[in-house]
Amino acid sequence: MTTAEETAAAELAARHEDARQKAYAWALRATTEYAQAVRHEDDARARQNHDSVWQRDRMAEDRRLADFHGVRSTEALKLAEMWARVAAVLIPPLEPLWAEVENTHG
Repeated sequence: MTTAEETAAAELAARHEDARQKAYAWALRATTEYAQAVRHEDDARARQNHDSVWQRDRMAEDRRLADFHGVRSTEALKLAEMWARVAAVLIPPLEPLWAEVENTHG
């Protein structure tokens, strides 16, 4: 493998790793946002049968927050999927590796 090929392979591997890490980070963000959305929705359900104005206001706020975090979760999930597809496309080819194996055993 020439120096140019080695440099290109190293750059491709670095870009692949970067995309993989971004996919993972966005997946973690989606999970966190989803958990917050579920927590707020559960809180809203727990308050729905109360008669006080404060409880109804708090229930409405919890529902608004559940919607907000639900949207953020969905958007983060889309970004995680996008970066996962980018990482899949950027997987470094195995041909240079196979050439090295053949040279050492051939």
